[in-house]
Amino acid sequence: MTEVETAKMSERGQIIIPKEIRDYVGAGESTIFTIIPLDRETIMMKKLDKKKLLEEFAQVRASVKHKMSEEEVKEEIMQYRKERRR
Repeated sequence: MTEVETAKMSERGQIIIPKEIRDYVGAGESTIFTIIPLDRETIMMKKLDKKKLLEEFAQVRASVKHKMSEEEVKEEIMQYRKERRR
């Protein structure tokens, strides 16, 4: 795929990805994309694979030696918020 496609943003900020590109990346209805601005002229989109993401989180979780309790998580969040206010 080397063709350059264009898309126009609607009044509501919606952009339609051309069909050829949707087909090429295997994106159907309800496909989720992450969108990252690289600079003021460039936006990068990446198709989000929920199954792969969940598998990666499960691997990270399995590798953690000390699993925090719900109370420890809440305490960490409170501590972080206190530090941010300073």
